[in-house]
Amino acid sequence: MGQAEKTPSRRFNPWLVLAFICLPVFIGSLDLTVVSAFLPELIVDLKLPLQTGLDDAAWILSAYLLAYTISLAIMGRVSDLIGRRKVYIACLLIFIAGSILVAEAHLFPTDWLYSIYRRLGERPDRALVNLQAIIFGRVVQALGAGALVPVSLALVGDLFPAAKRARPLGLIGAIDTLGWVLGHLYGGIFVQFIPWQGLFWVNVPLALIALVAVVYALRDVPQLKAPGRFDFIGAALIVGALTGLNIGLGANIEISGATRLEDLSTVPPFALPLLGGALVMFLLFILVESRIRDPLIDLRMFRNRNVWAGSLTNLFVGYCLFIGLVIVPILVNVRQESASSLREAALQVGLLLSALTIPMALAAVPGGWLSERIGYRNTTVFGLLLAIVGFVLIRLTWT
Repeated sequence: MGQAEKTPSRRFNPWLVLAFICLPVFIGSLDLTVVSAFLPELIVDLKLPLQTGLDDAAWILSAYLLAYTISLAIMGRVSDLIGRRKVYIACLLIFIAGSILVAEAHLFPTDWLYSIYRRLGERPDRALVNLQAIIFGRVVQALGAGALVPVSLALVGDLFPAAKRARPLGLIGAIDTLGWVLGHLYGGIFVQFIPWQGLFWVNVPLALIALVAVVYALRDVPQLKAPGRFDFIGAALIVGALTGLNIGLGANIEISGATRLEDLSTVPPFALPLLGGALVMFLLFILVESRIRDPLIDLRMFRNRNVWAGSLTNLFVGYCLFIGLVIVPILVNVRQESASSLREAALQVGLLLSALTIPMALAAVPGGWLSERIGYRNTTVFGLLLAIVGFVLIRLTWT
């Protein structure tokens, strides 16, 4: 059981608190998919070669997702130990810092990084150094944004009894998905009129508003703290495993030159060692977590059939969503043959992905409502059957 940091002097409305914490969730999820809009504009702006620029710029997305996942896995436990409010505030500030780094990457971040290369005796292409600075800023962004959803879900556990959590969890899921929906369209429309850097400058006032809202919403909520220590060994192992897996699977794959699946089958020499190292670290992570007193993830919960079945289902669903949200935009972009067609593709991608994300957002809240009436299993099976039908239809109509 956690201990309250303080006793609130006034009663609080849990639904009002939930409404306020949904704002930063929305902002963080908005930037998760906006990359599909500014990636073509970025390649043109940096004057990267069209045939290789997408390969290099794809790391803007891959690095963001990697850092987002790492933060997702770690920051929930951190909020257990030091309190939700402190983690929320810190992560919003990190997100703001990352947004500024991306927006200003062509200035001081690039100059700083280029000076490091010069000291090492290297003179790389300044456009690639600029791209690396943008990737670094996106990583910082993701470390802040990745914590918002797990901490919000943990807050639902603090605010609502177990029997009444389905609808607030569904609401957070709907808001999170709504950010995915608007990320494509908002970004695609935005870059038609102003430079892509403006997408990140807009984040700053929005995140500041969210920061004020969170401080206000959580002022009377007891800040529960769990006993124990942070598992640094487990955190290092899971970070290493995820990093090795991500780089090993995506290393040196030239997506720009790929016209079919077989074109992506070349395995670079360092991919297998990275994947092997990732497997070893993952097995060590399981060993450490099963023996340590205060684990990052309590593996005993997977003895519950519902937990491991739900986690496995979520893994495969996430894989399918990744194909729709990430691979489709990249494949649309690599088919473009000129800079002007790349700019036009940004809006096309936004409209295309909305066909996937809008129904997801609309289904999130009814999903929570259905779970309370027909059960979690029936609702999940029904949703998975609909997804199977959708993927079959895509396969039958794909050209």
